[in-house]
Amino acid sequence: MRAGLWEAMAHGRIQAALGKHHYAFIKKVGEGSFGAAILCQHDTDKERDTKAIVKMIDISRASKQEKDDALKESKVLASLKHPYIVRYRESFNEDGWLCIVMDYCEGGDLSGRIKNARQSSKIFPQDQVVRWFTQAILALKYIHDLHILHRDLKSGNFFLSKSGNIKMGDFGIAKVLECTAACAQTQIGTPYYLSPEICQGKNYAWSSDIWSMGCILYEMCARKVPFDAPDLKSLIHKITKEPAPEIPADYSVGVRNLGKELLDRDPSKRPPAAEILKRPVVQEMVRRMLDEVKGEAGEEEGEKPPPPAPTGGGGGAAASGVAGPYGSTAGKYTKGELVEYYSETHGEWLPATVTAANEDGRVQLNVKPGVWISLEIQGAKVRPRQSAQAQATPANGKPPAGGSSPAHRPPEKREGALQRQPSRDAPARGPGSSPARNPSADRGARGRTPQGRAASPFGNAAGMPSARGNSRGRG
Repeated sequence: MRAGLWEAMAHGRIQAALGKHHYAFIKKVGEGSFGAAILCQHDTDKERDTKAIVKMIDISRASKQEKDDALKESKVLASLKHPYIVRYRESFNEDGWLCIVMDYCEGGDLSGRIKNARQSSKIFPQDQVVRWFTQAILALKYIHDLHILHRDLKSGNFFLSKSGNIKMGDFGIAKVLECTAACAQTQIGTPYYLSPEICQGKNYAWSSDIWSMGCILYEMCARKVPFDAPDLKSLIHKITKEPAPEIPADYSVGVRNLGKELLDRDPSKRPPAAEILKRPVVQEMVRRMLDEVKGEAGEEEGEKPPPPAPTGGGGGAAASGVAGPYGSTAGKYTKGELVEYYSETHGEWLPATVTAANEDGRVQLNVKPGVWISLEIQGAKVRPRQSAQAQATPANGKPPAGGSSPAHRPPEKREGALQRQPSRDAPARGPGSSPARNPSADRGARGRTPQGRAASPFGNAAGMPSARGNSRGRG
């Protein structure tokens, strides 16, 4: 059968399978031995113009038990709720495919960002590298605490949200068989991120995920993978026998030492995620991120929402897609621009100046130094500078009211949103041991998960005190 005809038939089958579950095919965005990744839109998402990715995994040749196991594991993954994990919406089995539906991240994947940086001969600033790495480790700690191993960590499986936050995705649930070097090449291509123990045919454990994170940290800094070779045999030799390369001197001693720890060939010497979060270079970023969450959510008791926007001045979901009375200007500010920021502390609009603006639309203001303000917060609390007359006499001829309608309120504080997570990532089980208590956990998600409850982005990371705020990702 001609290739073109076969592809047309396969395309028709994919569209039919998705259509039965009310998903409209937009385009194919990825393909591999597992099947395909399809950009889709559900019937209920048309008004909001949001999209989803459907990962279609070919399980037509799997046994009934393997199909059932994969479907169960995908449902456990769907219950994961963390700001730095791609949200899984649902999963279903249709026409020989296991279809896993997840949120679409508009910023692409980390692998693409690294490739672009390499081609343009640019390096990522240390601040950016450590921020992305910290977000990834917070997500990893969350799943390890639940006795879930990712088993396929690589830069291509971390995705970037619209606001530039990194999100973990594409869990290795398609690998129903035990993952060893013998099966890795057919399942995930050349295994650049596999640990030495996996290359030697040993069982997968949490320390193997840590090794993969070491590879990703090195890749962000050096813009290339730490181990490379023209064939699988040579690559496995490098991973298992040759010393790991060091992170370039462009980065601090703290970052370089962290890379050495994570790429230690002895799995028992690799620190678990909870310990990584206590390393000074990472702990400092956790503190900064926590301060940002506090700044965006507001810590003061009895805080008041900003007054509603004057009639005719916007409101509702803006054309830019950012909700809030000032969503139409969110993400469009430039450095030096004069704006106003609604202060929860003072209960009024304060004159402010944009001191920095990044490519994702986030800004820093002189009244909140060092805090990146997301598009969502801008839509509720940042507006272009108004003249004195306009402030005194709004378009509706009335002074701004102290209260506001729900549509005009800033993101509300969620009671106890940032809570400490019970840590099961403790060394008490012995270094190098798998967090899972039974063999099935090494084949995917088998732990209990908090149903319907969003996790704190920080948990009890790095000994940080609990804080109240919005635990949702700013993506």
